[in-house]
Amino acid sequence: MPELRLTYCGNVHAAPDFAALLAGMREHTVPVARAARVAGRSFGMGAWWPQDLVARLRADPGARTGLVAAMRELDLPLWTLNVFPVGGFHDAVVKTAVYRPDWADEARLDHTRSSAELAASLCAAGTVLPLSTLPLGYRGPREAPADLRVMARNLARCASAFAAIEQATGVCCVLALEPEPDCLLETAAGTAAFLEQWLFDEGAWTTVPEAVLRRHLGVCVDLCHLAVVGEDALQALRDLRGRGIAVPKIQVSACLEVRTAAGLDELLAFAEPRYLHQTVAADGTRALDLPEVAAARAKFAAGGRIRSHYHVPLFWDRPGPFGSTQQEVARVLRGLCADAAPLPLLEVETYTWGVLGDFAGKAPLADRIAHELQWVAQQLAADHPGSGSVSCSPR
Repeated sequence: MPELRLTYCGNVHAAPDFAALLAGMREHTVPVARAARVAGRSFGMGAWWPQDLVARLRADPGARTGLVAAMRELDLPLWTLNVFPVGGFHDAVVKTAVYRPDWADEARLDHTRSSAELAASLCAAGTVLPLSTLPLGYRGPREAPADLRVMARNLARCASAFAAIEQATGVCCVLALEPEPDCLLETAAGTAAFLEQWLFDEGAWTTVPEAVLRRHLGVCVDLCHLAVVGEDALQALRDLRGRGIAVPKIQVSACLEVRTAAGLDELLAFAEPRYLHQTVAADGTRALDLPEVAAARAKFAAGGRIRSHYHVPLFWDRPGPFGSTQQEVARVLRGLCADAAPLPLLEVETYTWGVLGDFAGKAPLADRIAHELQWVAQQLAADHPGSGSVSCSPR
């Protein structure tokens, strides 16, 4: 029976400083961990540490010692780290700023390397630690094309740094590129092709052996992102496995779905100023954000099913013209259980609670997150048609 490692992403909590980090752990993460353990599951943190906090923890031995003590006291081991947003993820307006700096920028490499060094110092030898990162970057229509060679070289340098971290600590950090709509890498297939062409096949940085690159670079599959662009997640995972590309983490997330044009107004009512909501119709009609969907309303109304990059609670859906991709997420989870391959770490990533308000209930945030994790666990424990009890029932 494969071990189930199910957690949630800490980017839902603002952590501008060390005090806020500890407060978030006590207020939110501890109750979620308690609920998981009551249900018979182990629990570890899916952390997000902004750049300023990483710098403080690395420069201040007292703060780092305090974090270690808190993790032990609260029984919160570190399971994974999100290094996609460098900072400002809870600003009033985030939008495309979340993609800066990109992988052509030395600052992105420095932050990722520093985060990995800090994280490895908090983990036991033998740990495999996934770090999810942006899919190279984003380029607007008026921006210069990306220099993929520079980006690949920085990723190779990162893999080399991760190899040195493993040599020193015994912790294997794996940087997982997370494809996202309208970014330089939109699909798992495109991410695999990039890794093979620019890195694994003696690409942009030939001094790093292929074995090191494959050990420390991989793909993070976000189910919301793949649903928006229409890529089948189970097929993508099979393809990545067949190509020998690591998938250390799956981000379990659902997006908004308009099933008929009658649901379009409900989608447009979700427009908000903080996060980007890339939207794609079945016929290929696209928009970078919901205001652009409103401006092209007639095209979207005629375009068939519409999916929008708006992470919504996994336990929420409803029948009719407007709902979520909950059933697609359930299909993927049950498909994972039907597969004999080991389960990657599963990280629920509904980071939008701060802009959803009372959507899907008024319970404390920790209760709502625990509800999401329990929903995932239930899908993994459900009977799979024709195969009896699924083999990866949580334990």
